[in-house]
Amino acid sequence: MSEPFSARLRAATWSDHSSAEQTTFLDDLTRGRLTVAAHAALTAQHYLVYQVLEEAAAHWSGDPVAAGFHDDALTRLPALAEDLAFLLGADWRDALTPVATTAEYTARLRQVAFTWPSGFVAHHYNRYLGDLSGGQYVARALARSYGLALGGDGLRFYAFDGIADLTAFKDAYRARLDAAPWDAAEQDRIIEEVKLAYRLNTDLLADLGRVHPNPFPAEVVAQIMRHMNDDHPADSLLICRATLPEPARPDATAAVMSGMDNRGIEFQAVIKGVETPIRVPFAQQLTERAQVRVEVTRLYREACALLGVPAR
Repeated sequence: MSEPFSARLRAATWSDHSSAEQTTFLDDLTRGRLTVAAHAALTAQHYLVYQVLEEAAAHWSGDPVAAGFHDDALTRLPALAEDLAFLLGADWRDALTPVATTAEYTARLRQVAFTWPSGFVAHHYNRYLGDLSGGQYVARALARSYGLALGGDGLRFYAFDGIADLTAFKDAYRARLDAAPWDAAEQDRIIEEVKLAYRLNTDLLADLGRVHPNPFPAEVVAQIMRHMNDDHPADSLLICRATLPEPARPDATAAVMSGMDNRGIEFQAVIKGVETPIRVPFAQQLTERAQVRVEVTRLYREACALLGVPAR
């Protein structure tokens, strides 16, 4: 028995799929290293893409093959509009400026998704099956990182309330791929178009990463750690002691900075001879390197006041 087309499609595009999921921007965004503005920017680019894709879905609504792949429960544009209104306010449409790859992406959709039904299916598969799969992980990570309610304001794009069982829906979608009357040559064309769609999504995320970079990449954190550990080890110890219950404070005898992100700073403290990790949250989410000095100075002065130690 020949391999089902859905399985062949997945295998042939797996590396492209993995590249899209592993972009630096998406990793930084889902780990909370960026600001909500970066999430809003991605949502705006999604709106521009789905505006064209769902226009194409309406275009093929009478097609005997292509129409079967779109279900009203998949429609994302209203949810994206709600998310943008929540994230950006009433003037959210002012943010609908495409990055370079979004312009290329929507141009490609205009080129193939209205003239080639299988090309429409290729892009439909790439976006909606992704939303129903990895998109659900992204939603949970964004909710956790930015204090949003899963399925609520700011994350409605990822909520498919009209689909009771996402797994069953995806299985039925793949069955339609397997049953479609495409010959081997047409299947190969679809595979190549899906690969292109993944490349466009990857490049779109890279574009956003240039607009919304992580202010604290590994090399910046390493520089801050060297400065703290070479020049301010006593300050680190005071900050760590201040986080401990009063009876345990004298037991901390040394501390070094071990890491940080935009929400807090981390130390390895020696407490009763045992290395112990301590994380101290910042008063607010930091968005630029210059804020680190201000925030660490605040932590140091507050520690001095608490411990009764004269500050420099």
